[in-house]
Amino acid sequence: MKRIRAQRYLLLLIGLCIVGIVYSAYVLLSADRAYTRGETAYAQIRSYNQTPALGQKDVVDAGEPAKSAVDFAMLADINPDTVGWLKAENTEIDYPIVQGRDNSYYLGHLFTGETNRMGSLFVDYRTPGDFSGRMTIIYGHYMKNNSMFASLLKYKKQVYYDAHPQMQIETPSGRYTLALFAGIIADGKEEFLRRDFDDDDDYVAYIHSVVEASTFRSDVTVGADERIVALITCSYEYTNARYALLGKLVPAAN
Repeated sequence: MKRIRAQRYLLLLIGLCIVGIVYSAYVLLSADRAYTRGETAYAQIRSYNQTPALGQKDVVDAGEPAKSAVDFAMLADINPDTVGWLKAENTEIDYPIVQGRDNSYYLGHLFTGETNRMGSLFVDYRTPGDFSGRMTIIYGHYMKNNSMFASLLKYKKQVYYDAHPQMQIETPSGRYTLALFAGIIADGKEEFLRRDFDDDDDYVAYIHSVVEASTFRSDVTVGADERIVALITCSYEYTNARYALLGKLVPAAN
């Protein structure tokens, strides 16, 4: 009798192991398919918009930005929530930016509207989508295939910042350099980024506090009359950790 019970127990364990293996394989295959569909969709969008490389010589400190090379009319036909395009040379970041009515929808929907865990890069609905505010916040997923905002976590190391100190933002109103000046680790359960400021002194003091907490050091300075953009993704130091990479908008010359 004991032998029979032991055999049944062994068979049950074997069965559970098989179920676990099959389920794990299903999850991995589902993730692979989602990555493939998402990457294919964004590759097609990129083929419509070959944004030019932005060199240091193209950056100016004042004046009107250069005209954008992105066909925003075409992008708006695909998705009227389009507000910009973010690109970082020699990285995986090369995506359209959208803004929805909340901060939930684009967590699970591609730029095309298809349901997909890759989601989209999207501006916080509580901040101006035209980048006119002092602080514009853009969210993006950390994906295991290194897509979307996964490469932001590399800015925790000084050497990576030194090699990638800026990004490019295209908007319907013009082309900008995002001159990166700080990156911070914060608790995603809290409102760790401010959207509003009392006055110039409050704004400058906040920027100083972010620079002091940065994971890297930068020579970029931010004045009271300049705008900043924060890029946010998940980090993994602890539960709900987030990494925010901040840069100032600098108009690109023609």
